[in-house]
Amino acid sequence: MEYQVRIDTPENQPLPVEILELQRLIDNCPAPQRAQLSIASRNIVKCHRRRLHILNLFQDALSEMRHLVHHLRFDLEATRRERDALRALLYGDGDKDCLPG
Repeated sequence: MEYQVRIDTPENQPLPVEILELQRLIDNCPAPQRAQLSIASRNIVKCHRRRLHILNLFQDALSEMRHLVHHLRFDLEATRRERDALRALLYGDGDKDCLPG
């Protein structure tokens, strides 16, 4: 029985050149070795895809976190401006040396 290494890859995520080269070399091996190596090659591709998926999830989470930090900084600055405006109303502009904390 002939074993060919054929992995269906989405066009938006092509396999690395090294894996494609490995598959080409496996395809040129004698049938008994090709069968064993084909299984190992499929496992490598599965692991590669899983790692890409995890990396994409991580990048999305990092992007979301950066977005949230940006909003938190904006909220913090707005709160500080409001605090300073209220202090100015409460204590007046001339008594800044007497301001608490």
